[in-house]
Amino acid sequence: MAILVLVHEGLTIKKIPLEKPEIQIGRMADCDIFLDDKLASHKHARITMTQDAEQQDAVAYYIEDLQSTNHTYVNGEAVALKRLDHNDIIRIGKHVFKFIDETEALADKTTKLHKSWIPGVYYTKD
Repeated sequence: MAILVLVHEGLTIKKIPLEKPEIQIGRMADCDIFLDDKLASHKHARITMTQDAEQQDAVAYYIEDLQSTNHTYVNGEAVALKRLDHNDIIRIGKHVFKFIDETEALADKTTKLHKSWIPGVYYTKD
């Protein structure tokens, strides 16, 4: 499963699980993700979950701009339709989301913490 993380100045505000095959994002109250933002269109974007064409058991997520006035941005680029990858940054109006694909996140390696010769000082080699 994947989640969208609403972030503001590097802080996590809200985690939104993408549990349905289609998620509507916009300023309308009936959208799955409601944005109280005048820069967002009424029906701004849609995230769809589909069977991955490359892997049988995997799922792929796509974001589609629904002809919004101010566009949908993924990693700083305006997109009409784009496959989402783990850690993509989505901007709709003033709202910034981080796309987390939990199957990819589980594969991330844990960083090892090393103790330095200075008491109380630790570091990583990455």
